[in-house]
Amino acid sequence: MSAFVVHNLELDGQGGATLLPASELPEALPVQGCRWVHLDCREEEGYDWLSSLDGVPETAVEALFAEETRPRTVRMGKGLLLTLRGVNLNPESNPSDMVSLRLWVTPHFIVSSRRRKLLSVQDVVKDLANMEGPTNTGDIVATLTETLTGRMAKVIASLEDELADLEESIGEGIEGGQRDSLVKRRLETIRLRRFLVPQKEAIHKLSQESANWMAADQIAQVQEAANDITRYVEGLESLRERCLLMQEEFANLQAEKMNARMYVLSILSGIFMPLGFLTGLFGINIGGMPGTDSNAAFWLFCLVLLVLGGGQFWLMRKSRWF
Repeated sequence: MSAFVVHNLELDGQGGATLLPASELPEALPVQGCRWVHLDCREEEGYDWLSSLDGVPETAVEALFAEETRPRTVRMGKGLLLTLRGVNLNPESNPSDMVSLRLWVTPHFIVSSRRRKLLSVQDVVKDLANMEGPTNTGDIVATLTETLTGRMAKVIASLEDELADLEESIGEGIEGGQRDSLVKRRLETIRLRRFLVPQKEAIHKLSQESANWMAADQIAQVQEAANDITRYVEGLESLRERCLLMQEEFANLQAEKMNARMYVLSILSGIFMPLGFLTGLFGINIGGMPGTDSNAAFWLFCLVLLVLGGGQFWLMRKSRWF
């Protein structure tokens, strides 16, 4: 199979599909059955093939091979362009670094593209191989939408658990690394929300635009995915607010610790300031200083300093300075 073709499938309408070679890519839009071609949009050959396919508008080709995408649903030509994002669950990847899936859909044909692997697509292909997959175009779109949305639940739940643990640890005192952990969680929340908000609108519009080629149960499946996305967005809003509150708590705790230290230094400065004045005064080396001819003057002076310091400490304590 050519490098740009990831999957070339013809559905049998019974939950299975036939894997076709790249040499049997369609030359025009199918008008019956269901064909699904999944492309790697990093390969220029895929762009050339799709551009040559009769019936596919150039705007759809450019959208499927664009460098950057955001979730949206737009009618283009005889089909519907659908761009979605899924959490990145590939090994050693950050889930908030969401992977895009682009689809151009007609009643009998789907062409999709990706830059990185998306586990939701692999799940659907695996189900087709096991004769347990979608049966038509609408079923593929509804299943992909539901699968993409379902995988987000664990990621958001994990974020909630991590923030709950962080909140509990902050209550026990500030430790090293907590601030970095909070910043990381907040950035993940912002990245997820950045794509989930427009994805909610895209899925909602999909349920409206696809009424002529989706069955009622498939539209209901898409609407349920839109409802789940709405809950996730609300959850991310709550997480973002909790992150802000924890950052304020961090700042307050740091300020309290700093104020406590400055207060101790102020008390010590208040005690030692007059003592320092006296030692400085008696340290000048000029004639007429009292006690220069007495061997007990030094110890008497130390006793005076001790009594003076103790008196200041008692007075501050009585005045409830500390």
